[in-house]
Formats: sequence, C-alpha cells, structure tokens
Amino acid sequence: MEEYTKEEQKAIASVLCNLVDADYQDHKGEKECLENCLKELKFDAKGFVPVPKNELQKQTYTTLKRMTKEKKRNFSLMMTRLSRSDNHFGPSERAFVKEVLIMCDVPFVHK
Repeated sequence: MEEYTKEEQKAIASVLCNLVDADYQDHKGEKECLENCLKELKFDAKGFVPVPKNELQKQTYTTLKRMTKEKKRNFSLMMTRLSRSDNHFGPSERAFVKEVLIMCDVPFVHK
C-alpha cells in the first residue's frame, strides 16, 4: 500500500469529514468509520480543521486528481464505506460523492 503525502491526507480527510456531515445527521457508525479511514491514511487528526465544503473544489480537488490510481481506488472505497456506515446512503451524500468522483477523476469503487 502506498503512503499518502501530508497534502493528500489533508485533502482526503477534509472530503471524508464533509461527507460525514453531508446529511446533517450524526451517526456513531459514521464517526467510527471515519476514525478507521483516518487510521488507514496514517493521519493524525488532532487539531485538524477540515476544509469547508464550499472551499473543497479550490483547495483539495487538484491534489486528489493528481493521486495515483491505487490511491484513488482506496479513497473511493473509503467514501463508499463511510456513506454506507449509517445504513443510509442518502441523496445529499450521493450528490457529494458523485461530485468528488467526477471532479477528481476518481473511479467508483463500491466493494
């Protein structure tokens, strides 16, 4: 498994944090899944402030677009796991994930 750069870690963590909040509901399963994803990234989230959703396109999409295919696949899988962790992949989550996949040339990985 490839190591993520600091910039990639921050970009992915920002997207995942925004995804958790996309449906404006707070579920324990999502929080746990998010923590597991951040561990997988080897990202230390202490004091981390995610890029606000309206700034993601400017601040993170270029970084995500430049990642390797393998990293993109892992990232896509993280988004899928996180979206499903509360057993409800709602329309606002779907719209957000779709935007990230399209804007960052990330394949949709669902398993």
